[in-house]
Amino acid sequence: MRRARSEDAKDERRQLLLSAALDEFFERGFSAARIEDIAQRASLSKGTVYLYFDSKEALFLALIEDLATPNIEQIEQIAAAAPSLREALDRLAVFAPVMIRTSNLPRLMKVLIGDSHTFPDIIRDYRKQKIERILGALTAFLDRAVDRGEIPPQNTSLTARLILAPIVLSGMWQAVFGRDADAEIDLEALFRLHTDLLLKALSPEGTKS
Repeated sequence: MRRARSEDAKDERRQLLLSAALDEFFERGFSAARIEDIAQRASLSKGTVYLYFDSKEALFLALIEDLATPNIEQIEQIAAAAPSLREALDRLAVFAPVMIRTSNLPRLMKVLIGDSHTFPDIIRDYRKQKIERILGALTAFLDRAVDRGEIPPQNTSLTARLILAPIVLSGMWQAVFGRDADAEIDLEALFRLHTDLLLKALSPEGTKS
Protein backbone atom coordinates (compact mmCIF):
# COMPACT_ATOMS: atom_id res chain seq x y z
CA MET A 1 0.00 0.00 0.00
CA ARG A 2 1.26 3.47 -0.89
CA ARG A 3 2.46 5.72 1.90
CA ALA A 4 -0.06 8.32 3.05
CA ARG A 5 1.00 11.80 1.97
CA SER A 6 -1.66 14.29 3.01
CA GLU A 7 -2.52 15.05 6.63
CA ASP A 8 -6.06 13.78 6.08
CA ALA A 9 -4.73 10.51 4.65
CA LYS A 10 -2.33 10.13 7.58
CA ASP A 11 -5.11 10.74 10.08
CA GLU A 12 -7.36 8.26 8.30
CA ARG A 13 -4.65 5.61 8.42
CA ARG A 14 -3.95 6.36 12.08
CA GLN A 15 -7.64 5.89 12.91
CA LEU A 16 -7.66 2.66 10.92
CA LEU A 17 -4.77 1.35 13.00
CA LEU A 18 -6.43 2.39 16.25
CA SER A 19 -9.65 0.63 15.27
CA ALA A 20 -7.76 -2.53 14.32
CA ALA A 21 -5.78 -2.40 17.56
CA LEU A 22 -8.91 -2.08 19.67
CA ASP A 23 -10.48 -5.07 17.91
CA GLU A 24 -7.32 -7.10 18.44
CA PHE A 25 -6.92 -6.11 22.09
CA PHE A 26 -10.60 -6.75 22.79
CA GLU A 27 -10.67 -10.18 21.17
CA ARG A 28 -7.25 -11.50 22.19
CA GLY A 29 -6.26 -9.38 25.16
CA PHE A 30 -3.39 -6.92 25.26
CA SER A 31 -0.78 -9.53 26.14
CA ALA A 32 -1.61 -11.88 23.26
CA ALA A 33 -2.09 -9.18 20.63
CA ARG A 34 0.78 -8.69 18.18
CA ILE A 35 1.71 -5.75 16.00
CA GLU A 36 1.72 -7.95 12.90
CA ASP A 37 -1.83 -9.10 13.63
CA ILE A 38 -2.98 -5.53 14.08
CA ALA A 39 -1.34 -4.62 10.77
CA GLN A 40 -3.00 -7.55 9.02
CA ARG A 41 -6.39 -6.62 10.44
CA ALA A 42 -5.90 -3.09 9.10
CA SER A 43 -4.66 -4.44 5.73
CA LEU A 44 -1.36 -2.64 6.24
CA SER A 45 2.24 -3.76 6.59
CA LYS A 46 3.89 -4.18 9.99
CA GLY A 47 6.34 -1.46 8.99
CA THR A 48 3.49 0.96 8.41
CA VAL A 49 2.31 0.51 11.99
CA TYR A 50 5.72 1.63 13.24
CA LEU A 51 5.50 4.80 11.16
CA TYR A 52 2.66 5.86 13.45
CA PHE A 53 3.30 4.05 16.74
CA ASP A 54 6.66 2.84 18.03
CA SER A 55 5.24 0.04 20.18
CA LYS A 56 2.12 -1.85 21.18
CA GLU A 57 2.05 0.20 24.37
CA ALA A 58 2.08 3.43 22.35
CA LEU A 59 -0.90 2.15 20.37
CA PHE A 60 -2.76 1.42 23.56
CA LEU A 61 -1.98 4.81 25.07
CA ALA A 62 -3.25 6.46 21.89
CA LEU A 63 -6.46 4.45 22.18
CA ILE A 64 -6.96 5.62 25.76
CA GLU A 65 -6.49 9.23 24.71
CA ASP A 66 -8.69 8.88 21.64
CA LEU A 67 -11.59 7.13 23.39
CA ALA A 68 -11.52 8.38 26.95
CA THR A 69 -10.67 12.06 26.66
CA PRO A 70 -13.69 13.24 24.59
CA ASN A 71 -16.10 11.53 27.00
CA ILE A 72 -14.30 12.95 30.02
CA GLU A 73 -14.50 16.42 28.51
CA GLN A 74 -18.23 15.99 27.96
CA ILE A 75 -18.76 15.05 31.61
CA GLU A 76 -16.63 18.00 32.69
CA GLN A 77 -18.75 20.33 30.57
CA ILE A 78 -21.94 18.95 32.08
CA ALA A 79 -20.58 19.41 35.61
CA ALA A 80 -19.34 22.92 34.88
CA ALA A 81 -22.37 24.26 33.01
CA ALA A 82 -25.34 22.80 34.90
CA PRO A 83 -26.90 25.40 37.23
CA SER A 84 -28.15 22.86 39.75
CA LEU A 85 -27.49 19.36 41.00
CA ARG A 86 -30.71 18.07 39.45
CA GLU A 87 -29.82 19.57 36.09
CA ALA A 88 -26.34 18.03 36.18
CA LEU A 89 -27.64 14.59 37.08
CA ASP A 90 -30.40 14.82 34.47
CA ARG A 91 -27.85 15.69 31.79
CA LEU A 92 -25.60 12.84 32.87
CA ALA A 93 -28.60 10.49 32.75
CA VAL A 94 -29.09 11.45 29.09
CA PHE A 95 -25.40 11.37 28.16
CA ALA A 96 -24.43 8.07 29.83
CA PRO A 97 -26.64 5.70 27.77
CA VAL A 98 -25.49 7.30 24.51
CA MET A 99 -21.84 7.00 25.50
CA ILE A 100 -22.22 3.38 26.60
CA ARG A 101 -24.08 2.30 23.45
CA THR A 102 -22.30 4.29 20.76
CA SER A 103 -18.69 4.73 21.87
CA ASN A 104 -15.93 2.15 22.12
CA LEU A 105 -15.07 3.19 25.65
CA PRO A 106 -16.74 0.11 27.22
CA ARG A 107 -14.57 -2.16 25.05
CA LEU A 108 -11.48 -0.27 26.15
CA MET A 109 -12.54 -0.63 29.79
CA LYS A 110 -12.76 -4.39 29.35
CA VAL A 111 -9.20 -4.52 28.01
CA LEU A 112 -7.96 -2.34 30.85
CA ILE A 113 -9.54 -4.56 33.48
CA GLY A 114 -8.75 -7.86 31.79
CA ASP A 115 -5.05 -7.16 31.33
CA SER A 116 -4.40 -4.70 34.14
CA HIS A 117 -1.67 -6.92 35.60
CA THR A 118 0.27 -6.69 32.34
CA PHE A 119 0.75 -2.91 32.29
CA PRO A 120 0.46 -1.56 35.87
CA ASP A 121 2.09 1.75 34.94
CA ILE A 122 -0.52 2.42 32.25
CA ILE A 123 -3.31 1.47 34.66
CA ARG A 124 -1.94 3.79 37.32
CA ASP A 125 -1.65 6.67 34.86
CA TYR A 126 -5.19 5.97 33.58
CA ARG A 127 -6.53 6.21 37.10
CA LYS A 128 -4.66 9.42 37.85
CA GLN A 129 -5.17 11.19 34.52
CA LYS A 130 -8.63 9.96 33.51
CA ILE A 131 -10.65 8.46 36.36
CA GLU A 132 -9.54 10.97 38.97
CA ARG A 133 -10.11 13.77 36.46
CA ILE A 134 -13.77 12.76 36.20
CA LEU A 135 -14.10 12.32 39.95
CA GLY A 136 -12.48 15.71 40.45
CA ALA A 137 -15.01 17.42 38.17
CA LEU A 138 -17.92 15.72 39.94
CA THR A 139 -16.50 16.47 43.39
CA ALA A 140 -16.04 20.16 42.51
CA PHE A 141 -19.63 20.36 41.34
CA LEU A 142 -20.91 18.67 44.49
CA ASP A 143 -18.88 21.12 46.57
CA ARG A 144 -20.66 23.97 44.76
CA ALA A 145 -23.99 22.26 45.44
CA VAL A 146 -23.10 22.23 49.14
CA ASP A 147 -22.17 25.92 48.98
CA ARG A 148 -25.52 26.70 47.32
CA GLY A 149 -27.35 24.85 50.07
CA GLU A 150 -28.75 22.21 47.70
CA ILE A 151 -27.29 19.37 49.73
CA PRO A 152 -25.89 19.14 53.27
CA PRO A 153 -22.12 19.12 53.92
CA GLN A 154 -20.71 15.65 53.25
CA ASN A 155 -17.79 13.71 51.83
CA THR A 156 -18.29 14.87 48.25
CA SER A 157 -15.40 12.81 46.90
CA LEU A 158 -17.20 9.63 47.95
CA THR A 159 -20.51 10.92 46.61
CA ALA A 160 -18.82 11.53 43.25
CA ARG A 161 -17.98 7.82 43.14
CA LEU A 162 -21.65 6.98 43.69
CA ILE A 163 -22.52 9.11 40.67
CA LEU A 164 -19.89 7.43 38.50
CA ALA A 165 -20.43 3.84 39.65
CA PRO A 166 -23.44 2.88 37.46
CA ILE A 167 -21.72 4.34 34.38
CA VAL A 168 -18.72 2.07 34.93
CA LEU A 169 -20.86 -0.98 35.72
CA SER A 170 -23.13 -0.42 32.72
CA GLY A 171 -20.12 0.07 30.47
CA MET A 172 -18.64 -3.23 31.54
CA TRP A 173 -22.01 -4.94 31.17
CA GLN A 174 -22.24 -3.61 27.62
CA ALA A 175 -18.72 -4.76 26.76
CA VAL A 176 -19.21 -8.27 28.11
CA PHE A 177 -22.90 -8.99 27.40
CA GLY A 178 -23.77 -6.42 24.72
CA ARG A 179 -24.20 -9.05 21.98
CA ASP A 180 -26.76 -10.98 24.01
CA ALA A 181 -30.26 -9.59 23.39
CA ASP A 182 -31.51 -11.26 26.58
CA ALA A 183 -29.03 -9.20 28.62
CA GLU A 184 -30.10 -5.81 27.25
CA ILE A 185 -30.83 -3.18 29.89
CA ASP A 186 -33.06 -0.13 29.62
CA LEU A 187 -30.22 2.29 30.32
CA GLU A 188 -32.44 5.36 30.13
CA ALA A 189 -34.70 3.96 32.87
CA LEU A 190 -31.68 2.86 34.91
CA PHE A 191 -30.09 6.30 34.95
CA ARG A 192 -33.40 8.07 35.61
CA LEU A 193 -33.90 5.79 38.61
CA HIS A 194 -30.33 6.40 39.75
CA THR A 195 -30.86 10.16 39.49
CA ASP A 196 -34.10 10.01 41.49
CA LEU A 197 -32.50 7.89 44.22
CA LEU A 198 -29.47 10.15 44.46
CA LEU A 199 -31.55 13.32 44.68
CA LYS A 200 -33.75 11.78 47.37
CA ALA A 201 -30.76 10.54 49.35
CA LEU A 202 -28.83 13.82 49.05
CA SER A 203 -31.71 16.17 49.85
CA PRO A 204 -31.65 17.72 53.32
CA GLU A 205 -34.83 15.81 54.17
CA GLY A 206 -33.37 12.53 52.92
CA THR A 207 -30.20 12.84 54.98
CA LYS A 208 -32.25 13.23 58.15
CA SER A 209 -34.07 9.91 57.73
